[in-house]
Amino acid sequence: MPSRVTSVLLATALATAATGAPPATAGTQKDKLTVYVAPDGKQGATGTKDDPFATVQQARDALAGRTTARDRGLVYIRGGVYQTSSTIKLTGPANSHVTYAAYPGEQAEFAGVTTLSPDRFRKLSDVPAGDPKWSSRSRVPASAAAGVYVYDLGAEGIPTGQINKNGFNWQPRPFAPELITDDAAQTLAQYPNGADKLSRTQVTVKEAPKGARDYFSDKTPDGTTMPYEDMLKLPGPVYTAVDPALKERSARWAPPAGGSPDNTAYETDGWLAGYFGNNYANDRVRIASVGDDVRTTYPTMYVATDKWTSFVAQNVLSELDAEGEYYIDRWNNAGTLYYYPPGGTVEGKHISLTSFDAPFFQLENVRDVTLKGLKLNGTTGTGVRLLDAESCTIDGLEILNVSMDAIAIGEANDAITAVAEYRTSRGGHRNKVVNSRLHDLGGGGVFTAGGDRDSLERGDHVVEHNEIYDFSKLATYTPAGYMYGVGNTFRYNYVHDAPHMAIQIMGNDMEVSHNRFENLVTNASDQGVIYAGRDYTYLNNVIAYNLFRNVGARGNQAVYMDDGMSGMVVRGNFFDTAQHGLFFQSGHSNVASDNVFKDITYIGHDKLYHEGGKKLPVANAKVVVERFNDMLKVGDGTGFTNTRANVDKWYRHYGKQYPNIRKWYVPVDSKGQVCTSVGTTECADEYVWSNPDSVYVPSNNMLTRSVSIATGDFAYTNGAGGLNVKTFSPDFDSFNIKKENAAAFAFDPATGKFDARTTTLNTAEGFGPRWVREWNSNFTLEGIGPK
Repeated sequence: MPSRVTSVLLATALATAATGAPPATAGTQKDKLTVYVAPDGKQGATGTKDDPFATVQQARDALAGRTTARDRGLVYIRGGVYQTSSTIKLTGPANSHVTYAAYPGEQAEFAGVTTLSPDRFRKLSDVPAGDPKWSSRSRVPASAAAGVYVYDLGAEGIPTGQINKNGFNWQPRPFAPELITDDAAQTLAQYPNGADKLSRTQVTVKEAPKGARDYFSDKTPDGTTMPYEDMLKLPGPVYTAVDPALKERSARWAPPAGGSPDNTAYETDGWLAGYFGNNYANDRVRIASVGDDVRTTYPTMYVATDKWTSFVAQNVLSELDAEGEYYIDRWNNAGTLYYYPPGGTVEGKHISLTSFDAPFFQLENVRDVTLKGLKLNGTTGTGVRLLDAESCTIDGLEILNVSMDAIAIGEANDAITAVAEYRTSRGGHRNKVVNSRLHDLGGGGVFTAGGDRDSLERGDHVVEHNEIYDFSKLATYTPAGYMYGVGNTFRYNYVHDAPHMAIQIMGNDMEVSHNRFENLVTNASDQGVIYAGRDYTYLNNVIAYNLFRNVGARGNQAVYMDDGMSGMVVRGNFFDTAQHGLFFQSGHSNVASDNVFKDITYIGHDKLYHEGGKKLPVANAKVVVERFNDMLKVGDGTGFTNTRANVDKWYRHYGKQYPNIRKWYVPVDSKGQVCTSVGTTECADEYVWSNPDSVYVPSNNMLTRSVSIATGDFAYTNGAGGLNVKTFSPDFDSFNIKKENAAAFAFDPATGKFDARTTTLNTAEGFGPRWVREWNSNFTLEGIGPK
């Protein structure tokens, strides 16, 4: 279970570490650049300890233009809660070289939540009959009504927001306000409860219109992408309830087709949320009507199929029947909250609603700014945003109850897997996120975009010594660490308890090392703890000395190298309890060496483009080919080309690691068009499917020096006419030494260390005493998480 340090102890430890020494002696230059903020501060204050400012904005303005790299500013933020209604913007050179820190020993919390006073809740049974504001009350299940409390949000002007279309490859939209009790997010009323999902045994697809994915440029005949607003107007799937009990209860989830809205009898804003057309990318559609069938509005991203049906009905008051569930009635601007609190009472609980919809802090075009020891609680947007920031540090923050990402460094365009023109921007350089706790997140942990892939300029961002957990609750492909661009690092972090991936790599020269990954990918399938792919040029990403433990078992893997992913280096990791350790899919020059596998069903498996009769074009050809050309096809740098100078940089940078990189090619015909069929004189079989320099050929892959403890063999593909990854790399899976238990290797799973005196690896071929010493020296489970 997630470790939850109490807020007071956490803030005290972080704030004390954040500043170290007490304030400078009065009269020094440092003292002149030290100002204070306090909850009881006043407008017109001088900013001293005895006369503090009321807001961080006042402190910012008092220091503006006065700080330098030599004479840094310091803003001490005294303990208390700072209700937040606008972003604190730190912009430009005038706001650079300043630290914003919690005062030592005190907890400074910025609250984007509105506290709901327990004495303003009422029992549902106490609400006067006939009051139109509570006309939806008749939908509350009779079995739960006695335990339901209500709150009039509208009477206090508390915003209720709205539920937007969100999901994989859809443009991110703000989430609806979320109910928080004792720092834990509550559950929007749903069916079924808990971890259960509706499946094809209960509902079947009656109508499955094309998904929006079919209208992106790589799928359309003319290569154009449908305008986004037009995509939203596409029809949604239609379902039939085959389970009689479900058919009866779903009749209240929306009015019948053509029927008049009646909020006393039917839901007014119900949604289906989960998996529709695959088992790895979530989506959300609105329930439009329910009769013989359940009709929806908004399309799914992928065509809905019975095979992948796994979703819940959400935001349905008629299903508010479990402790911790809530519902906000927005019908006719009612602005009312229904809540079934844990334990059957609101007494003694701290209950709040996220009411802020923007970042708490935005650092833009600043240098050397530090945020230390602060608590940021509750926003329907992102917690902290950095744009064009240089050498800034996020140190010792606790960020929680954020609907999107906790921290975002830089930006990226949308539709990450559906378009070739994927770009990051405004990432800056050398920013750090350290010693922080990021949890209860609808989105991800740290979005890290930095560096320029055209020229291989590094971003050099570092995310280290953090604890990130309970993330990606409301969306998939929102990992603890987004590694986008070039040359960024994610190390010594403790990442745990989430339904989807922990790391997504879309770039080059990333380092993911010495992390502890546990209880991840627990809901998705066909996914990985670390995921990268759909680009042959994401090269030299190093995954080293990490622990992967308890990976979701439903067709998942610890490291997923998807659709042509190449040049991955996976070394020195300990894989403990998973279905698959590694997935090699159609890429080349991936190297997995010196890893320990324990209780892994299959050490790994492969998948080749050769499957299904060597069909051309290969799967997702437009994206993978255009992305390859974007980096390694010489041109003027426009379209899908790179400049000669930049391509030469690539060759120099990677020439030693990938000796044949100058020879890598996309199979094309004599006119330079991508091969769409195999011929005898051009696009011949050998040229397309056998030459190791063809990007379609999984050449130069390596799996070697594996220690397998109660672990199954590598599972080679059986659908490619006898071909597999070993066909093209004959030494694949070499020096794999196997034992049935850890003791047979003198290996301690609790520490990840071997007994150097007694382990049988000392005399095993391919290993030896030096290998054991290097493993014990490099692999450690100490020092992971916040210091």
